[in-house]
Amino acid sequence: MDWEALLQRRVPPPFVPAVKGKEDVSNFDAEFTNEAQTLTPPRERRTLSRKDQDYFRDFDYVSDFC
Repeated sequence: MDWEALLQRRVPPPFVPAVKGKEDVSNFDAEFTNEAQTLTPPRERRTLSRKDQDYFRDFDYVSDFC
């Protein structure tokens, strides 16, 4: 495996599902798409330690849904 090529997105994926739009769930079984959506609250409030925050230092992804 050429990991450097993978990181540079030069390796074609083995499978690319057909997607009709952002909300297309046709690739998921109805067993899961028909479930009620629930959020599980955290057991306890926990802030990230300085060490944990450092893991995200260069993380700059922002979802289109924000």
